[in-house]
Amino acid sequence: MLPSVLPLKPYLREMIWGGRGLREQFDKPLTPGRLYGESWEVSAYPNMESMVAAGPFSGRSVRDLVESHGRDLLGAEVFDRYGGEFPLLVKLLDARQDLSIQVHPDDAYARMKRPGEFGKMEAWYVLRSENGRIACGLKPGVDRSAFVDAVDNNRVSDAVEFFDARPGDVVFIPPGTVHALCAGVMVYEVQQSSDVTFRIFDYNRPGADGKPRELHLDDALAVINFEGPRRTPVASATLHSTSPGHTLLVEAEHFLLERFTPSGSGAGHPPRASVSAVTFIQGSVVIQGGGDAYRAGKGDTFLIPTGRDFAVVSRDDSAAEYLVASVP
Repeated sequence: MLPSVLPLKPYLREMIWGGRGLREQFDKPLTPGRLYGESWEVSAYPNMESMVAAGPFSGRSVRDLVESHGRDLLGAEVFDRYGGEFPLLVKLLDARQDLSIQVHPDDAYARMKRPGEFGKMEAWYVLRSENGRIACGLKPGVDRSAFVDAVDNNRVSDAVEFFDARPGDVVFIPPGTVHALCAGVMVYEVQQSSDVTFRIFDYNRPGADGKPRELHLDDALAVINFEGPRRTPVASATLHSTSPGHTLLVEAEHFLLERFTPSGSGAGHPPRASVSAVTFIQGSVVIQGGGDAYRAGKGDTFLIPTGRDFAVVSRDDSAAEYLVASVP
C-alpha cells in the first residue's frame, strides 16, 4: 500500500531560454555552468519522470507507481478516465529569455499527430517577475487571415496580446490559445501530461545545434482558436476565497488548482477522490499523513495518493503558502 505522503525529486530540464534561478530561488541541484528552464516537480512523462525522494518507495518513478499502484494512487475514476495514465504534469519554470510564441492542441489533435499523447491544457501562477510580460491570446480583430499575414511578414508579436506579469497572477491557457512566457518571469505551471507544443515564432533563435529551432506553422494554424474568449491574467487576490486561507485559482476540465495560506499552526486536508500534488512556495513547515512526516520548504513538492488525508504544520513564524493541483 502506498504511503499517505510521497516526497518527490524533480526532473530538471535544460532549456536555451533558462538560467540559474531554479537553484537561487528553490535550491534545485542544477549542474554548474548549465542553463535550466524547467523543474518537472510531478511527472510520469516518459524519460522525464520525477522520483520518490524518501520513504519505502524511494527511488521509484511516478510512472512506476502508476503501473504498480494505479487505482490506489490516482483513484478509480481518474484511472479509468485517463486510461491508466497519470494525467497531470506540474512544473516550476524560470524564463531568462522569451519563450517562443506557441500554441497547444487539444486531445483529439494531439493523438492524431502523436498517438498516445494528451493535449495540453495548462495554467500558470506567477511566482516572480522582473518587469516581465506574458503573451496570452490574439489582439481583438485578429482573425486567421490577419494572423497568417502577420506570420508571413515577421510581425507575429504585433498580433499577440502582451500583459505585465505580477506575482500572484493566474493565467489559464486552454488548448488553442496563442501564448508565451517572457524574460524575467518565474511561474508554477500545472498542465495535462503532455509535451506537445507548436512553435509559431522563436525570434530566429538557434537551438543547441546552432540552427534555428523548428517551427510548426501548419499545425499551429490548425489548432488556434480564433473565435475563443479573450484571456487575461487574473490577480489571485481578487478571486473568491471559499474559506479562510483557501482560494480556488482554476477549475477546469482536467485540473483544479488551489492556493492555501493557513494561519496559526497550520491546516488539515481531508481525503480527496483523486491524486493531488502539493507544492510549497513560501514558509517552513512539516507535512504529515499516515504516520509519516517530512520537513518542507520553498520549492518542495509532495504527491498525495487518493483517499489520504494530510496536514501542514508550521515550524516557525514564517507564513506558509502552497499550491495544490488535483483532478476534478
